Amino acid sequence: MENEKDRPTIIIDDHPEQAHIERLKEKLRYKQALRENSKKIDHKYVRLTIQADALPSKTYFIMNALAAVIAGYGLLADSAAVVIGAMLVAMMLGPISGIALALIDNRWILLQTALKTLALGVVMIFSIGVVLGLINFKMPLTGEILSRTQPTMIDLMIALAGGAAGAFASISPRLSVAVVGVAVATALVPPLVASGILFAHAELHHSANAFLLALTNMVAIQISSSLVLWIAGFRRGSSEQVQSNVLEFIKRNAISLIFLLILAIYLSTNFLHMLQKQMYETKSKTAIEQLLNLRNNIIDTIQFDQQKQYTLIRVVVRGDTVPTLSQINQLNQMMPEDDRNNPTVVQVRFIPVHIIEEQIRFNTEISPDEAKRPVVQ
Repeated sequence: MENEKDRPTIIIDDHPEQAHIERLKEKLRYKQALRENSKKIDHKYVRLTIQADALPSKTYFIMNALAAVIAGYGLLADSAAVVIGAMLVAMMLGPISGIALALIDNRWILLQTALKTLALGVVMIFSIGVVLGLINFKMPLTGEILSRTQPTMIDLMIALAGGAAGAFASISPRLSVAVVGVAVATALVPPLVASGILFAHAELHHSANAFLLALTNMVAIQISSSLVLWIAGFRRGSSEQVQSNVLEFIKRNAISLIFLLILAIYLSTNFLHMLQKQMYETKSKTAIEQLLNLRNNIIDTIQFDQQKQYTLIRVVVRGDTVPTLSQINQLNQMMPEDDRNNPTVVQVRFIPVHIIEEQIRFNTEISPDEAKRPVVQ
């Protein structure tokens, strides 16, 4: 007799409309997601949040001080990863957003509070940079520090985009301001710390340029934040909402816009000057390599030293063929004028390379391509 367990099992669907019910549930979930995604901006809540972040709280000073210390040692260690990691604890977006909201909302008490908070934070971060520079005075100025001494229009565009992203995140219920705050803090804290370190090393010109970079970022972030908040409906007079008007926005941000325009003109000039200098250096290096990088000779370094009436290019060449005086004269004639329209003079330092080997029957001569190949230890 066949066992009951061995008999085939027939499954009968007792609910033929189950698939239809599941489709209805899926449509309901989709509508709920649409409602969640289309939530309106809570203007009152956003205003309270921005105002709270603009206050000079203990948390604000402690977190920014720690961020400045971490960023300072990241700059001294020439570590971009440490500098970016320090921004996870920085809180510089709050007072700038407070200034933006105060200008478009005509809230002068909030404006004074946010300006005070921002000014105290800037002074504290700059002072920490000075202290770190004095403590580590014997450490050389790294590339991470010097890279923040040449502000250009590129930095201005980055700050404008970062400020807009921060403002949009602050009014969106589904975005985190902390993530955008990292990008904004990256544009503010490292330049301020670098300015303090350079000031401690008596590099006043570079220190001023680094501080100018931080100031440019502050103004650009404030302007773009004001624009996003204005478009989102954060605009009112003393007691009532005002209509969206371009002239009204310009009127309320007139000082910032004028300052931004001045900075844009200066940074554009600085960018063109830097671009012209890079083109000059590239053209000079190409001519030097074509004339001196021959046979078994290898160019070690090329340094540009600007003098009052000319630019001196110091070239270090090593190999077994000494450059002739006629080659140097030819090279000086090939050199373009520098970015100040002054002549260029080339100075070559030759390091002879002697090959010492036993007389053997094998051919040990190397080709020019092999001579240029780096030695792997």
